[in-house]
Amino acid sequence: MKTVIFGGAPIREYGFCREHLKDADAIICCDAGMRHAKAMGIDPDYIVGDFDSTASDVLEYYKEKNIPIRQFPTRKDETDMELGIFLALELGATDVVLFGGIGDRFDHTLANAHYLLSLLKKGVRARLVDDKNCVEVIDRHLTLEGKVGELVSTLPLSMEVTGITLKGFSYPLTDATLTLDGDYIAVSNVLAEETATIDIKSGYLFVIKSRD
Repeated sequence: MKTVIFGGAPIREYGFCREHLKDADAIICCDAGMRHAKAMGIDPDYIVGDFDSTASDVLEYYKEKNIPIRQFPTRKDETDMELGIFLALELGATDVVLFGGIGDRFDHTLANAHYLLSLLKKGVRARLVDDKNCVEVIDRHLTLEGKVGELVSTLPLSMEVTGITLKGFSYPLTDATLTLDGDYIAVSNVLAEETATIDIKSGYLFVIKSRD
């Protein structure tokens, strides 16, 4: 089950969203993420949050459509994005895409990136996506599809990631080890083929496809 979650961070253009929305089974808006759904002319299946950053007219617009809304106190332990993730898990999601999660607030952006690990440990594939980045955390294997020349960085999330093997890249690696406090030799690698693979033996690795 694929679930798309809209957070409240700015989205400059929505073209990349539509590709992921085509096969989504559920759409969840978290607080100000409602404005993105409204801008795209789509109705979410659920809305969650404390609504401290939502324009009242947008909230009323969706209330009138009788979309299920879960409102929480402003003083709470979870971020609005985390509430959306909890709901996705409750619905049985096996694939989660987070939009509006990369923004000016570095603390929120970093937290959203770390949610990818939490989801991975629950057996859920998750990606944090905006118009320039697609971020994923892996613990075993990943096949990447893309255009030759696209940039891909592989950065350790755990203290040590072992057995890293990159194929289909301009700078391949074979059974390499990266550490959180070591040299980041795998930043801005380049796809040399339209299909590339990443394998690791242990640890958790960020895989970040980016463009300028």
